[in-house]
Amino acid sequence: MMEALKAPLTWKRDGMDWILLSGRRRFGRVIPDNKYPGMWRSTLSGGRLSDMANLAWAKNAVLVAAERELEWEARQEAATTSPKCPQTEGAFESAAPPVRAPALPLGVVAPSSF
Repeated sequence: MMEALKAPLTWKRDGMDWILLSGRRRFGRVIPDNKYPGMWRSTLSGGRLSDMANLAWAKNAVLVAAERELEWEARQEAATTSPKCPQTEGAFESAAPPVRAPALPLGVVAPSSF
C-alpha cells in the first residue's frame, strides 16, 4: 500500500492546527477543540468536524483516511493502465482453427476437390 506514495506523509504545523501533507498535497487537518482544552477534532468533507479525541488519535484518524485514499487511487490506476503483454505469439500452437468445421446435414454431398 505504501509503495504507491510518491512523497512521504508528513505532519506540519499551521498556526494551532496540524496538517498532513504528501509533497504539496494536503490530506487532512487536525484542529484543537474550542471548548475542551487538550482535545482535538479532524475536519471532514463539507467542513464538518469529527468527534473529539486526543491529539494522537485525531492524527491517526486522518492518517488512516489518507492511506485508504492512496490505496484506492493506486488500485484505480492499476485497473486502468495495463502493462504490455509479454506474449508475442498466438494463443494456439498450431495453425488449425480452434473450432471444428460443422457437419453437413444428411443427404448433402460434400463438394469434391479436383
